[in-house]
Amino acid sequence: MTRFTLYGSPHSLPTFKVALMLPLSGEPFSFRYVSFQKGMHRTPEFLALSRWGQVPVLLDGERIWLQSAAIVEHLAEALGRFEGPDPLARQAVREWLYWDVDTLFPPVFNSYAVVLGERKLLPIDVEPAIAAYHRARAEAALSVLDSHLAQRDYLCAAGPTIADLFCYGDVAFAEICAFHLERWRNLTRWSKRVTALPGFAAPFELLAMQDAELAQAVARQSRT
Repeated sequence: MTRFTLYGSPHSLPTFKVALMLPLSGEPFSFRYVSFQKGMHRTPEFLALSRWGQVPVLLDGERIWLQSAAIVEHLAEALGRFEGPDPLARQAVREWLYWDVDTLFPPVFNSYAVVLGERKLLPIDVEPAIAAYHRARAEAALSVLDSHLAQRDYLCAAGPTIADLFCYGDVAFAEICAFHLERWRNLTRWSKRVTALPGFAAPFELLAMQDAELAQAVARQSRT
């Protein structure tokens, strides 16, 4: 039996951020797919885990953890991975997590919703002006990342931290939304460093639209 069980959806950017943390830490986990189209997030069983009916939800043994930023902070402390080397770096990590939730995630999330609508995977039709507004906000946030990375390899320390993994989760979906990331050279170099970490898997390669036990896959990745 694995220690961790993750509830979420492959289409959920916050779910990917948490899921990515586990194989990069060499940790096997069970994945439980929550289909929003089928209303699984509104069932009494799921609401008993997630009081807001949101994903991701992480079970660490019998303890329930909610909200992706809080979850990755918990995992960093519990596993001793990607925390940051000192209190100053860990404070910077926390600030970048909150910046991401406030500034980078919303426009990328909305841009991805536009893409899903265009692909008829969501019953929405976003006006072009609104879609352009979301993309412009996302581009501004990506420029902030690019500027910060001009003289450094990672966001907060000499090595990767949960700030890098968390922000990368949105950058990965920006790429799915056909943002031309090569425009931001520092961001592109940083992304290559993150994707080269042992155990890395891209969105939809790491999680599928079904329940899964990811112990063997993680074990193979951690040995490479």
